[in-house]
Amino acid sequence: MVVCAGCGASLGSGGNGTTDGSDVPIDSPVPIDAAIDARPCMGGDKAGMGPDGSCFVMFNAPKLYTEAKASCDGIQAHLALLKTAQDDMFAEQFVGVLDTYIGLTDLTTEGTFMWDDGTPLVFQNWELNEPSNGAGQYQEDCAIIAGARPTKQWDDRPCVVVPNVGGGNYATLCQF
Repeated sequence: MVVCAGCGASLGSGGNGTTDGSDVPIDSPVPIDAAIDARPCMGGDKAGMGPDGSCFVMFNAPKLYTEAKASCDGIQAHLALLKTAQDDMFAEQFVGVLDTYIGLTDLTTEGTFMWDDGTPLVFQNWELNEPSNGAGQYQEDCAIIAGARPTKQWDDRPCVVVPNVGGGNYATLCQF
């Protein structure tokens, strides 16, 4: 009998093409723990595994919303979808002190925030008095984790630079 170390399979000598007289062919697939298309959680300026098993990747350089989405697309990911308190808590700690885009906007319908995958907002973690839409002075259509604030909750901010106001350039949190 030949035993392959660590794989749990053994090859019998019965000449019938099975293992130790069982009905399992020698060349049958051996189960593995990870999916064939699984990829390591890495990339960006840092990466970490979230509580839901997804990979979060952080890009620290400030970008506009469309550039942030393109950065995530470039690594076959999407802006972070923080649909549970556990994922949100992980993300808030992960981004540190950087104001950081997540995949939540009201670009389609003003005042109705939706995740970039089209799902409605159920779990939410807005800072007190947010979303505010720039107090009606300018558009704030993109959600960020307000990492620079002690509470690190969500804030709506401009997706582009607003003249005489600024904004629009934030770090990026991707997820896959």
